[in-house]
Amino acid sequence: MNSIYALIRTDGGIRFRDGTPDQGTGAAFAVQRATRGGHGLHGDAGDVRGPADTHLLNRIATLVVYALGGPSRCVFGDLAIGGDRFESGSGETTPCGLTEAQQHLIRDVHDAICENAEAAEGGDTGPSAASGERDDRHSGRGGAGA
Repeated sequence: MNSIYALIRTDGGIRFRDGTPDQGTGAAFAVQRATRGGHGLHGDAGDVRGPADTHLLNRIATLVVYALGGPSRCVFGDLAIGGDRFESGSGETTPCGLTEAQQHLIRDVHDAICENAEAAEGGDTGPSAASGERDDRHSGRGGAGA
């Protein structure tokens, strides 16, 4: 099974990466609980700080988690979303990579939230063009290693 996870940065951009997210001392929580024979989602929020050592609110990630049925709570820092798989023998869930369907769902929800935010604000919510960083949000790509 793959080990793909989604990373939603504090600037609102999204990337899908292969591997294990390095989230440091952040908080982990269930986004969608895995049910018998199924898959779920979990989030791991990083401890990203801004000026004056304040935690950076990740507004886009907060809205994505809520839209996916996760807890109504603010997400601070970068958010990694990974998969969970229900283990029928033990009755517990274990972390795993995102399925293709989960990747598409997260991308679709993220894109819809960003488009609504841009329309409401009249501007872009992603990285500035001056940064030179590629943002996969609107490219239709963003698979592993993006």
